[in-house]
Amino acid sequence: MRKCIKIKVVGKVQGEGYKTLAQKTAQTLGIEGTLQNLETSGVMIHACGISDNLEKFIDTLYRGVGKNDVQDLSTEPFVNERDYRGVFRIIGD
Repeated sequence: MRKCIKIKVVGKVQGEGYKTLAQKTAQTLGIEGTLQNLETSGVMIHACGISDNLEKFIDTLYRGVGKNDVQDLSTEPFVNERDYRGVFRIIGD
């Protein structure tokens, strides 16, 4: 089943390594959406895809990469009103 979720990741995750991890994982799992830095320490992700793949995506985001320090990760459903055109983009980089 396809769904859309908003993922807020708090911690030291605004570096290129974390963003690249998120984008490559999303592409591999067929997830479309966006990632954008928060003004505070963290990122906001809007992701749409198959439920099982979204769960795998969340697991990867929580583990992070290298020196990333995920302090908190929360999710909530959202109604997708945008056309992501089948890709996962990093906004404002």
